Amino acid sequence: MSTDSVPPTSPQGVLFSLLAEDRPWTVEELIREKSGSRLDVEDALADLEAHGLLTRINKRVVCASRAAIRSDQLST
Repeated sequence: MSTDSVPPTSPQGVLFSLLAEDRPWTVEELIREKSGSRLDVEDALADLEAHGLLTRINKRVVCASRAAIRSDQLST
C-alpha cells in the first residue's frame, strides 16, 4: 500500500499504520502517531470499521481485520 499523497488521518493513512505494524493499537496511540485531531482519527476508524477493514477489540483498542491483512498480502 502506497502512502504517497495520502493524508495521515484519512482512512487509508490510518489503515496503513494498522497494517505496517500488525498489532493491536489503542486509539490514543493512533492519534499520537498520526499527529492529527481526535475527530479525524475517530472518523477514519469508523469508516474502516463500517467497511470491514478494522476489528474493534474494545472501545479503545483496534487492529486491522483479517480481510484487510489478507488484501494487503495479495496486493504485494
